[in-house]
Amino acid sequence: MKKLIVDCRINEEIKYNLETKGYTLIYTKPNKDILYPFNSHPDMLIRQLSSNDFICDRDNISYYRAFLKEYNLIPTLNNLKRNYPEDIALNYLVFKNLFIHKLSATDGNILNYYKNKGYTLIDVTQGYTKCNVAVGKNSLITSDRIIYEKLKKYVSILLIDHKQIKLKNFNYGFIGGASGFINGELVFTGSLKSHSSYEKIIKFLDINDEKYSFLSYNEIEDFGSIFEVY
Repeated sequence: MKKLIVDCRINEEIKYNLETKGYTLIYTKPNKDILYPFNSHPDMLIRQLSSNDFICDRDNISYYRAFLKEYNLIPTLNNLKRNYPEDIALNYLVFKNLFIHKLSATDGNILNYYKNKGYTLIDVTQGYTKCNVAVGKNSLITSDRIIYEKLKKYVSILLIDHKQIKLKNFNYGFIGGASGFINGELVFTGSLKSHSSYEKIIKFLDINDEKYSFLSYNEIEDFGSIFEVY
């Protein structure tokens, strides 16, 4: 059975549409030491390193082991904490042979893993890196200009207008946290039609031969990414 890791607070319409695609959903467990609503976001709490290994929030590793029994789960070196940058150890981005994050804040186990695999390490100032980047098969989308400038010589990447993504308790969220790449398709948690970069985004996805769909007719919302388990 195909599995996805999703925010435990994801809405019912998104749940239904993901389950209709044939997925079993694994819900995150909020970490009480991280700020709400980040404390239940998958891209803050658990990441898959390989077909055998996950790294996850050390405070709740036993919770995830119950759902991922066939995998080796590695705890973060340090406990995740409320204040930035002590909450972002797992919020890195991997695309093709690139590893992108605020490297000074990356969990040491993760950094060593990708160094040893020969990935090109790219340091950015935005620690919420994965939150900020939607990842397709062939291309990336971000509202962060520094990430865009750092990556544009390596990959096809689109810079979109900032803000305009819903995030509970905050003025805005990010497009990476409002999306996921599952079964070869870039899915968005809601409609992008009210976004000022909507036409630019759709044109970019078409040019890059990206399959895409929308999981809800509601306003697009940041739920900390949707991750397919492989």
